[in-house]
Amino acid sequence: TRTPEGVRTFIERPDGTRLHCIALGEGPTVVLAHGIFNELRCFNLVLEQLLTRHVRIILFDQRGHGQSSIGGDGLGSYQMAGDYRAVLEYFDVTDGILVGHSMGAFLAVVLAEHYPQVVEARLRAMLLVSGHAGIAAKGSLQNQLQIPLIRVGLMPLILSSKWLGRIFIRTLFGKVAQEEHVEVTRTILAANSKKDRVSLVDFQVREDHYPALGQIKVPTIVVCGEQDRTCPRWHSERLGTEIPDARNVWLPDVGHAVVYEAPEIIDREVGS
Repeated sequence: TRTPEGVRTFIERPDGTRLHCIALGEGPTVVLAHGIFNELRCFNLVLEQLLTRHVRIILFDQRGHGQSSIGGDGLGSYQMAGDYRAVLEYFDVTDGILVGHSMGAFLAVVLAEHYPQVVEARLRAMLLVSGHAGIAAKGSLQNQLQIPLIRVGLMPLILSSKWLGRIFIRTLFGKVAQEEHVEVTRTILAANSKKDRVSLVDFQVREDHYPALGQIKVPTIVVCGEQDRTCPRWHSERLGTEIPDARNVWLPDVGHAVVYEAPEIIDREVGS
């Protein structure tokens, strides 16, 4: 659960949002963007792998998560894609790789739709891990069950219970889940899944950015666990088919929590 060591920065956004960022290492830039109710700490195992590659790594807490605040514009996909742009510009990223997990991948798609010139100028590739481009409840019984719990404010109560919380978190993993990884995920999600964050769920369920996939100009790698119940494989099939220069990587026995279950695959694909 430790916060990675590195140079800590808070980027001030025009609406008052403060984005908590950590930069470490030197070399080509890899930007890591986490998913809903998570924090940059979820990438610790990925970091361990990447740091052997001599790269510069930039992590940030999405607005309303971890140590990042929510400004006057609130929580929305357009605002949060703008945060991605701010991070890329603040750190003057060129020829970088953007790795997005779950909602982090969804927002990478929104970034490419609304700010194509930023993507083309600053990124050489994107890695969409356990991702989607909207309509996130379709085909996911797990999401259809958990979204009402989030809307009425029950999710933090469930996650705060070690017993109930671990039962729920275990469904995010595939065939094998280390107890330590389940517990770390439970504590982080319990702290961030507050009722006032429900709009994070709403825009991922309501919005459909699949028609914009053809606009993505950078090479894209789409990684999906074959036991992912949160973002079922149809999402990654469409991402891999409809993004012009994309390829799929399928992980047997792996669930939604690829950052814990298969960090070596993220490292391998960054290196490819």
